[in-house]
Amino acid sequence: MQQNNKSNYTKHKLALILTITAITTGCATNNRHKKIALKIIKNNNAILKEIKKERSRDSIKPLIKKSPKLANAEKRLMMAINAVIESNETVKTEFKTRHIKEVLNEHRKR
Repeated sequence: MQQNNKSNYTKHKLALILTITAITTGCATNNRHKKIALKIIKNNNAILKEIKKERSRDSIKPLIKKSPKLANAEKRLMMAINAVIESNETVKTEFKTRHIKEVLNEHRKR
């Protein structure tokens, strides 16, 4: 009998914790997190574009063209930088598109 009461008590406590967690996280918005992520992505893209600009200067190009290994490595580096910039843009557009449920929740708050 004592064991049965303890297990019922634990089940009720677990159900209460799950309910509270669902309510608090379901109503929470992630606007602040989105803003921080967008700011980080913007800074990363600025840095990567600056690196691309620096690597394409006329003073560096002749040095790279002297060695086929350097030219190949430079080509792969530019491809990687472009891929990262492109993926950052994709993440940015995903963050900026607002889902219908998210928009409705914000309208309810106001």
